[in-house]
Parts: sequence; structure tokens; C-alpha cells
Amino acid sequence: MINGPVPSGVRHMPKLKTFDSYQFSTRGTLSPGDRFRISGGPIYQCADGTKLAMYERGEFVFVRYCERGASKWLEARRHPDGAFVVLWVGRSIASPLIPNLRRRPYRVTGKVRTKVSFARTKPPQ
Repeated sequence: MINGPVPSGVRHMPKLKTFDSYQFSTRGTLSPGDRFRISGGPIYQCADGTKLAMYERGEFVFVRYCERGASKWLEARRHPDGAFVVLWVGRSIASPLIPNLRRRPYRVTGKVRTKVSFARTKPPQ
């Protein structure tokens, strides 16, 4: 921890903000425990111009939404195995660490509805 003024050349790191909900459309909101699907994701471009998809697919369970400055991401668990994943939802940028990697944002396509049985049962006689 630096006491006093910040030395020149040292960048200030914005504070991490976490939220318990994420609004992915005008009518759709995710809250902890909601299952959802995504599209989009990062792409790696090879030297010959071919693009390799490097993204997650399937169902996820929402944990929380985080922001730090311009960086925005969702923290979720993959359904059903429970693996922890971080899904970038900020703007599309080139990766600062890996050349030829484009950090395209994931888009939440919607919640997964659970099937409910509406079958009528006969009352016992």
C-alpha cells in the first residue's frame, strides 16, 4: 500500500464492483441460480487467416456480474458439471497479452426454462 501521492508512471486500478443481477435485455434479468445460454465469445486468428473459436457453449448457472473500469464479465458455473467460468461481456477488444486473440463479448441469448409437468392425476378413490 502506498501512502501519500501515487508515483508518476503508476496506473490507478479501479475498484472491483460486483452485482447480484445482470440485465441482458430490456425484459431479461439474470439473478443468482438462474440457468442461461450464451452465444459469441473470443476468436483466435491464425497466420493464414483462419479463425478458431475459443468460446464456451452450453448451459450455465449465474453467480454474479462484475465490473472493473471498462472491463465487464459474468461469473457462472457450467451446468451440470459445476466448473467455474468467466464470460466476458464488455466491448470487443484485442487481447493485451495474446497476439491475434480477439476478446469478443458473449451475449446471453436467454434463460433456460425448466420443464414442468402439467399432467393431471386422478384423485384417490
